[in-house]
Amino acid sequence: MKTNYSIYSIQKRLLTLGVLVAFVFTLLTLRLSYLQIFNSNWLQILAEEQWTRDLPIAAERGVIFDRNGVALAVSYSSYNVYVRASNVVDAPAVSNLLSSVLNLSYDEIYSKATNRGTSESLVKMQIEKELADRIKIANLKGIYLSENTKRYYPFSSALEQVMGYTTIDNAGQAGLELYYNKYLKGIDGYSIVQSDITGTELDNRLSSYVESIPGADIELTIDYRIQLMLEDALQKVMIEQMPNTATGIVMNPKTGEILAMGSLPNFDLNNPPRDDLASLMQNSKNLSIVDVYEPGSTFKVLTMAAVLEEGLAHLTDQFYDPGYRIVDGQRINCWKSHGHGQQNLVDGLNNSCNSVFIDLALRLGTDLFYDYFGKYGFGQKTNVDFPAESSGLLVEQSLVKNMDLARMGFGQAIAVTPLQQITAICSVLNGGLLMQPYLTKSITSPVGTKIKENNPIRVRRTISEQTSETLRWMLEEVITNNSGKYAFIPGYAVSGKTGTTIKYKNGAIDEGKFISSFVGAFPANDPEYAILIIADEPKSGAYFGSVVATPYAKLVFEGIIDYKNIQPVNLEEDLKLVEKNIKMPNLVGKSLGEAAGILANLNLQYEVMGTGGIVLEQTPPPSEMVFQRAIIILKT
Repeated sequence: MKTNYSIYSIQKRLLTLGVLVAFVFTLLTLRLSYLQIFNSNWLQILAEEQWTRDLPIAAERGVIFDRNGVALAVSYSSYNVYVRASNVVDAPAVSNLLSSVLNLSYDEIYSKATNRGTSESLVKMQIEKELADRIKIANLKGIYLSENTKRYYPFSSALEQVMGYTTIDNAGQAGLELYYNKYLKGIDGYSIVQSDITGTELDNRLSSYVESIPGADIELTIDYRIQLMLEDALQKVMIEQMPNTATGIVMNPKTGEILAMGSLPNFDLNNPPRDDLASLMQNSKNLSIVDVYEPGSTFKVLTMAAVLEEGLAHLTDQFYDPGYRIVDGQRINCWKSHGHGQQNLVDGLNNSCNSVFIDLALRLGTDLFYDYFGKYGFGQKTNVDFPAESSGLLVEQSLVKNMDLARMGFGQAIAVTPLQQITAICSVLNGGLLMQPYLTKSITSPVGTKIKENNPIRVRRTISEQTSETLRWMLEEVITNNSGKYAFIPGYAVSGKTGTTIKYKNGAIDEGKFISSFVGAFPANDPEYAILIIADEPKSGAYFGSVVATPYAKLVFEGIIDYKNIQPVNLEEDLKLVEKNIKMPNLVGKSLGEAAGILANLNLQYEVMGTGGIVLEQTPPPSEMVFQRAIIILKT
């Protein structure tokens, strides 16, 4: 059947077709505009990925210096090795070369050299220049080297837990390397060459090179010479006293600057034990900041400061110690089982008498004592510039009983970090100001611009200047006259306090396990250096802080005196105090009472190990020469 179309119907159809074509072209135009204007960067990146191949150029990590400009962490050039199968001409030769030079599996490399489904395969990271040169000389097609950097620590294990370390691809993994990674890492560069879709490089190709930007440099508050002194002393503690760990901090009480910090055991930062994860994690912990402990008798300094500040005790107050106190119906022993007898407040600190400090803690009461815990910074972070800081542990205030309060008075039933402890004690020695501790002085960009600069920060006042002056005098007396004698340095005024803490396990005393410690400062009347030494579970036979920790703090003080060339005062007079003019009697086999009487007549002090009534061993041994008021260890 024949259909007749009118001119009108034909025009209508043409118009409809034209509108449809115009609509389609409008859609295409809008799409092209969107792709070319709004999405052009993304498409350009996709295109470049198809017709270019690039190699990364790792940025040089920033240098970490000590306060005197000594480099503690540096970077040097290394190389990453890649294989591009599409450019490999002789796969067996490539596999032979790389397996022999890099000590890798031939089959593994051959698989990468023949896998054309992958444009580029990493063979090994951070090889030394010598090995890279051997690969370059062979000049085999398909092997590529990209410049990288490798971290190097000139002092090996020194400052290990503080410095931390990096991953194989130069990212901070622990310590300051992790904390300041965003400043240290820099910005990576790259090189680009043109290739076809299979990854084969084109002849007469274009190439480009974008240089990396080095990371910022960091200057620490650490003085590497004092750090080495501290670590030498800790090494002696480990050898002679055989603890599980030995920890130490040296700080400037006036500013909060940490001059040295370390723990043993440790490891070589240039060769971390990555194949032994348990050892890596345990020995890379900065025990001074992340672990807590019961401070024991060093805490008595803080109890004494609070009591004097509140006027709840005076230097002439009298106390009687029969060797224990009864609190809430329970007996709490003094470390000296037969007691110290009659003594005043100064004697109580000199003798480190638990009974006196039980009385003082009960005078303070829970609410007031906890106010001072807050002032001292316990139960809260110090905000030191270091990752994973612990805030310590305090018993919930509403749950504290008199028994708990009594034990807190002499440093038990409270857990603090070593950094919290030395920071709080520095506050009662420096005039009563709690300073925020810090490890970094400044951060400087590659062009020399200061990005960040740290200055001393006063957190709060803990006690008055007058109370602080009294405490400085009392702690100097401890060193000159009593339990801190092993820290006495003729011609130099040192202050300090020893600590011996019984360890508990499952709520009961863990027999034979102690934490021995010493905290001290120099010069005593205006401290510029404070030191804390802690030995966890010494196994040499002795466990008193006066024997296990104090002599090693003295080594550090003597090292600082020599390093800073500090001249002695009243040297001849002080030498008389340490003149070894007393011959040790033989006390073995005698009763404890008889031995105590003999030592008292010779003006010698003693500490007892054991609970028996007969002396089995003595240190020093019979006939050895000792100085007046030396501390004799009696094992019963």
